[in-house]
Amino acid sequence: MVLWTLWFVLVYTYHGIFIWLKKFFTASGLIPNPLLYYFIVTSIQVPGYLVATILLDRVGRKKVLLIFLTLSGLGCLGFSLANDFTSILVTSSIISFFNLGAWAALYTYTPELYPTEIRATGSGSAASCGRVGGILQGPITGAVLMLLGLQATFLKFAILHWVAAITVLLLGIETIGKTLEELTAEQR
Repeated sequence: MVLWTLWFVLVYTYHGIFIWLKKFFTASGLIPNPLLYYFIVTSIQVPGYLVATILLDRVGRKKVLLIFLTLSGLGCLGFSLANDFTSILVTSSIISFFNLGAWAALYTYTPELYPTEIRATGSGSAASCGRVGGILQGPITGAVLMLLGLQATFLKFAILHWVAAITVLLLGIETIGKTLEELTAEQR
């Protein structure tokens, strides 16, 4: 359930935010060159991924997921309240950095939670839940945007990030430094 939730939320929020972000920039009327700033903001994903990768073996998968999901949610909350050029760019950059950093943790965490015999099937089923999130995000994000506006759309993204963080906090197990046998015993 932890991995399915994480995959659903991260695919949903990643695609929901970054497919629509250039449109949000354009619609705000505050971003002078939306395509350029879209490129800049999405480029910030690379250092986010690298920082998360470095932290994974230092602080653990669970902590990285908690921190990156929580801060990505805070970025979404900030974006929902942003009303000027600087706040839009800062908050969208925070989202970009921390959302993709959470992906680095998820790609490491997923196979570690499955025994070798079912690792490929388990990882595939978790990723499939993500694909469902990716499919649903388009019509849901569009409907929320049309009916309730940009603020509600990003509040929804914030809440989803925080639901994933709470799921990791309450149900996730730390995998760093543990053998497959230890992890399998913990999950029983």
